[in-house]
Amino acid sequence: MSNSAGIARRVFDAHNTRDPEALRPLYAPTARTSRPGWPDDGGVDELVASAELDAVVFPDLRLAPVFSVTEGEASISEVRITGTNTGEIGLSDFGRGAIGTIGQTFPTTRRSMDITGVIVHETDDDGLIVAERQYWSARAVGATGDVCADARRLTGISGLRSR
Repeated sequence: MSNSAGIARRVFDAHNTRDPEALRPLYAPTARTSRPGWPDDGGVDELVASAELDAVVFPDLRLAPVFSVTEGEASISEVRITGTNTGEIGLSDFGRGAIGTIGQTFPTTRRSMDITGVIVHETDDDGLIVAERQYWSARAVGATGDVCADARRLTGISGLRSR
């Protein structure tokens, strides 16, 4: 297993064991992450905060690599993500920007998701992730949008929108 493939596996393991702080040492301090639905690329702090939120909102969240390929210092993984929203969603400034609301929280929806997408990790000479890009189909992004739609209905927050 190459270093980039090994580091990608450690990223998935940190999510699956609900250990967001285990992500921090895997990324270079200047690493950037690009995800559908985020208002801008995020850094390591946003990545860890997002993983913390995911662990609360989807306590059974599971990232399962389906297929991976490595070339040089990059790995590309097809990943299946499953989980059920059973935790209240508390929103930070970044989270409010990602979802497009001024609200502080919205209640659980009890909706399940089962989506497949691609995550690309690029590593530097020290073996740290310097870039992460995630790609999800419109259907997959729609699955998270369903959670937003349910939250709008349950709370009446009109500013909440899917991206």
